[in-house]
Amino acid sequence: MTDLVLLVPSRGRPDKITRLVEACERTCTADTALVFGFDNDDPRLQANILAADGAMIHVAARKGLGGTTNDLWSIYGTAPYTGSIGDDMVPVTPGWDARLMEACGPCGMAYPRDGRRDDIPEIIVMTSDIPAALGWVCEPTLTHWYVDNVWSDLGRAAGCITYCADVLVEHRHPNVPGGDSPDGTYSDAASRYAADLAAYQRWRLGRMAADVRTVRGVREAARDPLRHAGSPA
Repeated sequence: MTDLVLLVPSRGRPDKITRLVEACERTCTADTALVFGFDNDDPRLQANILAADGAMIHVAARKGLGGTTNDLWSIYGTAPYTGSIGDDMVPVTPGWDARLMEACGPCGMAYPRDGRRDDIPEIIVMTSDIPAALGWVCEPTLTHWYVDNVWSDLGRAAGCITYCADVLVEHRHPNVPGGDSPDGTYSDAASRYAADLAAYQRWRLGRMAADVRTVRGVREAARDPLRHAGSPA
């Protein structure tokens, strides 16, 4: 049985897909499965499929990082742990997947050092009961930006997120020294920044409190499953 499903939206980047697949083959020690989400209008779709090298793939209409991640989770999110990782990330620490799962505890989230930011989880692993209760992995009104801020806000408010500084998964973003070169996918994402910022602010003002309560409820159930299942007759 698969332990962890890593959801990877990707567009126009077969070289990065190959790099991620090879890095996971070198470093993953748990039963971890990559699932790639490709856009059906991507000019490099066939190259992406070849680069996935036998990993699970899903091809559908373009929805951006957030929408594609949620679609992948709705189809493939049956493992005990769910992860979101960018196609421009490179796992380095052997056993990083197992260590992040362990850091999640009975119900929680964990993220590694990525060489770019440590205040928010640009890559995350979480127990799958959290997205099951919320109904999503990425907050549905966000297309690309601030999905990691939402994870951080929920995890910190519910007391269930752990930063693993000794686990390295490099984020090869163009604004990191030695990172990847800018491309059309980065440029397209930049055009969505203002809309996603506004959506994130609306979520914080309007829906964050309810989502935090949902995550806290899942944590309480994980701590005392018999009480939350009800007393036997």
